[in-house]
Amino acid sequence: MDIKKYTALLFYRFRYKIQEWKLRLSQKYDDLNTKGREKLTIMVIPHTERKTVNLVISYKAITIFIGMIVLLMFISAVNVLSHSGSMHELTELNLSNIDFQRQSEKLSEEVTGLHSTINYYYDRISTLYIKLGGDPVKVSKGVGGASPKISEFGEMNARSENVTAETYRIKEDIHNLKLSRELSEDIIKIIKKRKSIIRHTPSVWPVRGYVLFPYGKFTSPITGREEFNNGLDIAAFPGSEVASTASGLVYDIGYTPSSGYYIKIAHKFGWKTIYSNLDRIKVNKNDKVNKGDIIGFVGKTSRNPIHHVHYEVHVGTQTLNPFAFLNQIQE
Repeated sequence: MDIKKYTALLFYRFRYKIQEWKLRLSQKYDDLNTKGREKLTIMVIPHTERKTVNLVISYKAITIFIGMIVLLMFISAVNVLSHSGSMHELTELNLSNIDFQRQSEKLSEEVTGLHSTINYYYDRISTLYIKLGGDPVKVSKGVGGASPKISEFGEMNARSENVTAETYRIKEDIHNLKLSRELSEDIIKIIKKRKSIIRHTPSVWPVRGYVLFPYGKFTSPITGREEFNNGLDIAAFPGSEVASTASGLVYDIGYTPSSGYYIKIAHKFGWKTIYSNLDRIKVNKNDKVNKGDIIGFVGKTSRNPIHHVHYEVHVGTQTLNPFAFLNQIQE
């Protein structure tokens, strides 16, 4: 069979089927239309002498009425389901909101505790900074600026104001933490600088003993006359160790009949110390010594038979009372 003929045959069969379906649908429609035109009479017969009421309703009207009822029921069911879903979502949102409020209250308590800790830390740091001689102008608490406005629109605005106040307080805490860190760095620099000064300041006893003759004017038990002592005479056991009272450089050592062996040490910041009346010397000229290093041993001279160390402190050419420094400055 030729393809064209086969295709034409299929086309005509398909066309025949369509005509058959159209005919059937037309018959069904006519049957329904005929059925719908049929009428149903409903008689209402009262028990009194009133007239009988006849209600004539076509099947088409009944079908339309039933269809409308079914449609309304379907729409109502959809609305009920939708409302149920919305209520479920609202319940979930309400539970989430309650949980959020609890977490917010807990967070607010933690922020309040943190705020108190930061203020305590800031107050201590700023007080220490000022006591160490820092610039009081640099200690400026708070972030400044205008405070948040108070509105008058009920609970929602009140909550908003609380959030704004918390935000400002957190900003202030951040500012104070940054300022505390800067002050801490400055304090460390000041302490390091002072520690360097203290390290090179004569501040310890050169030998274990007691003060035999103080600094300044005193009556000498040997000559019986009033004399001026440029240093401090510290009595000690024979051969006791004599230590350097600060870090420095030995710039002179020697011996004289009146003072015995002596050692002179130069320190930073213009300090100089002299140790005399020594029996032996343990260091050499140009040696570097640290605070507490042993430099010699206690001796005596023909002028003063008591074993002691004569100790002097100089700043430039000016002598100072060594007793004012002994154990008064601590690292």
